Amino acid sequence: MHSFQALVSSPLTRIFTLLLATLFLASLGNHGTALASPISSSQSTAISSLLPREDSDYPTDDEINKAFTGVGKDESVFFSQTGDSQYAYNFAQDNSKKIFRDVYPKKYTIKNGRSDKWYQDFADRFSRVFAEKSSGDVYFVSIWSGSSIDECRVWNRVEYPALTGNSDVTSIILVDYSNSKNQKVIWTPSGVLKPRDLAAESHALASRSVSQCFDWDGTGEDPADPDKSAAAEGFYPGWCGVHVTQYQKNEADTNPTANYKLDITVKDAANEQVGAVTKADAPGGQGVGVTGRLPLVLTVTAQSVDGDAVLFAYGGQNWGSNDQAHQCNFGSYDSGKRDGDCGFTC
Repeated sequence: MHSFQALVSSPLTRIFTLLLATLFLASLGNHGTALASPISSSQSTAISSLLPREDSDYPTDDEINKAFTGVGKDESVFFSQTGDSQYAYNFAQDNSKKIFRDVYPKKYTIKNGRSDKWYQDFADRFSRVFAEKSSGDVYFVSIWSGSSIDECRVWNRVEYPALTGNSDVTSIILVDYSNSKNQKVIWTPSGVLKPRDLAAESHALASRSVSQCFDWDGTGEDPADPDKSAAAEGFYPGWCGVHVTQYQKNEADTNPTANYKLDITVKDAANEQVGAVTKADAPGGQGVGVTGRLPLVLTVTAQSVDGDAVLFAYGGQNWGSNDQAHQCNFGSYDSGKRDGDCGFTC
């Protein structure tokens, strides 16, 4: 008995016991290795709804999961507090990756005439599904330094907890929204993943539902989402395309007049036709305007001789048919006409 008490009270035994207790507590609370980042310190619990409210007119969790179109390893891009999704979208497009609206059918993540009341709830849930189905290295486009991400943002409440609780995620990499070359790892797993706390989520939803707080600014849909703009403006902004057929002058079969003639077709970022003119008279140096559903006028100008470039102007952009920055590709004349295509920001 005395030998047992001596063993328990020995300094070596007490140190060993303390070490075991420390390791045990760490295994309960550890959620990964988080490095310096602009993330709020109170983000440990995901807050996202389990099912829509009884009066919600948005899809259920099961329906969102079924609608998910897929994302590959290392392809997921999230964002927060950058104004809108445009920086994240540009980064994703340049690097063959996807943001939230790329992993659901077209127009799925907008309101589509449904209520304002439960749109935040819907955004939380489709964001959580995206995070839960991500894998490999995940990219987070946001502020590089300075103030932390607002606690109410979807990133803090839903996406970050879901990602760090996802055993398929190997790291989270912060990307500077103002210079995407600035990147750093802000989280890696330590081998212990925290289970989802459904009771905490339900409790937190009650306080969150009184206001709206998204990863983008404002209380409605993402301002940069072309689906949202399409519903309001009748076209999808982004990178539009223009196809031009230029008819040579004094061609008996195609254009017997002394002026060039132009066919112009404009398509929006969703490849839907939004404006067109046919055989428009185009005297040298005089522009032909195309509007349709475009918010501004696209002006196309044929110059004086056949070898001159066709000129374009839209919303402060000016370029010619030989401009590679606008992805122009014009062919040679054949049978009295030539065809070509260019792109532009619309």
